Amino acid sequence: MNVARNPARLFGVFNELIFVLVGVMLLWVAMTGRYVGLNPRGIGWIVLSVVILVWGLWTWRQGRRLATASMRLAAKIGGSSLVLTGMIMTALAWAPFVWVNQLLAAAGTVFIVRGIVTAALLAFSS
Repeated sequence: MNVARNPARLFGVFNELIFVLVGVMLLWVAMTGRYVGLNPRGIGWIVLSVVILVWGLWTWRQGRRLATASMRLAAKIGGSSLVLTGMIMTALAWAPFVWVNQLLAAAGTVFIVRGIVTAALLAFSS
């Protein structure tokens, strides 16, 4: 494993594990239906979803500046997942309430898959 020799890769792996945890939390909220303080039609939610969407576009665009192919691919995966999650969160503002579980579960699944794939890519690439 090449991660221990490169602090940037080690930090990236830990960062992706945090995305896995956030995805698990979103999945748990979707499965239990505990929406304490969740108002997807509020201005705060819409601003947050747009910020995540813009952050994803910026991350995806910055991927071409990285030195190695694995780091570029990791940035593209990360940016794409943030864009997709931002779009899902924005869709929550106009979706019927019965779809909230499915949309939150989809956002959580996107983060879980992103975290696992990118952490493996960073950990096992040369």
